[in-house]
Amino acid sequence: MQTIVVASALLVAAQAGSPGFMAADKNNPRALSSSCSLYGCTSCGSCFNPGSRPGVMCNGAGSQIGYYCPGDRNGAEVGDVTYACMDWTFGSSAMRAAEASFNVANAEDVFLGVGTYGTSEDPQWGIGACYRLRVEGLGKDIIAQSINTGHDVAGSQFDLQIGAGGAGAFNTCAGGAGSMYSGGRDAWGCVYGGVDTREACAKLPTYPIDGGAMEQAGDSLIALCEYGWDQKVRLSGAGLPAGECKYNPTILDVSRVKCPEELVHLTQIQRTDEPESYAAAPQWRPKGFPNLEGEHKCHAQVPGTGVEYCLTRMMDCRKPSGAFKDNVRPELMVPGRKVAQTCTADGYTRIDVSCGCSGCYC
Repeated sequence: MQTIVVASALLVAAQAGSPGFMAADKNNPRALSSSCSLYGCTSCGSCFNPGSRPGVMCNGAGSQIGYYCPGDRNGAEVGDVTYACMDWTFGSSAMRAAEASFNVANAEDVFLGVGTYGTSEDPQWGIGACYRLRVEGLGKDIIAQSINTGHDVAGSQFDLQIGAGGAGAFNTCAGGAGSMYSGGRDAWGCVYGGVDTREACAKLPTYPIDGGAMEQAGDSLIALCEYGWDQKVRLSGAGLPAGECKYNPTILDVSRVKCPEELVHLTQIQRTDEPESYAAAPQWRPKGFPNLEGEHKCHAQVPGTGVEYCLTRMMDCRKPSGAFKDNVRPELMVPGRKVAQTCTADGYTRIDVSCGCSGCYC
């Protein structure tokens, strides 16, 4: 089956066998511009996200399609499920290609990534916004887009998607029906924090169950896990008093910044109220920052202190909050980029998120 795959260096068309997903018609101009015809429409005027980048069609249980494609099986034995994309992960081939392109074009030297920055100071709880992070122990800043939010994320914490960073409360990576990867949960380490040593990465599955796209992209889960350790975005608790998965780097500065196009290309979610610069600025810093002298330390290892000022990590493989239309305010979103474009079970093939029902009457 011919499908559209986003992998490695930005956009790649490839063969991918994703049972149940219908391929977008790449020879149809309307499909390329808005994918209306895939929903049986002549116009996408009643859809939430017309003009979005095309992808394959989800056929979820209960006729849930497009941006309503379900994020888990929820007891259903048939029907498609959508997932977080694996090339969103810190250090993926696509993310490093995006970094290289952005850094050359803007005379910068930063990492790029995605994750969660839940803040009540933002009208959309941070969804779609980009933040420049300075983190203790890292050689360069991170510009990361928040595509998720959750009850388990504090306002001065960023939860970065890294390889096997912790499957969290809503795990769809392994150990359940419809999981992206084979095997049980044991190799994935702690629920929050994931594997606690670089050596433990070797016990992870190399690829998803449908692993062709990840292999073609030049990625593997093991390599993505190891990369997080190599770049010091995660810390080990081995031999330390609090034990495994309790230690995290301290965030020294946070500022909302303009989202790099190279990063938005991967997520397909973008806001209209962005700052004009990629540089940190006082008016875009949340309360408590800058923290350059380390006055506030991450004390996640101390019971009862929370995770403020911590760079935490996650990887739950689950459809993020930013992919649900009810979590975004249309007046804050760029047309065609109102919701995050998620993936099939291979972690690279994008689904179509132009609409949410047949006939576009929604």
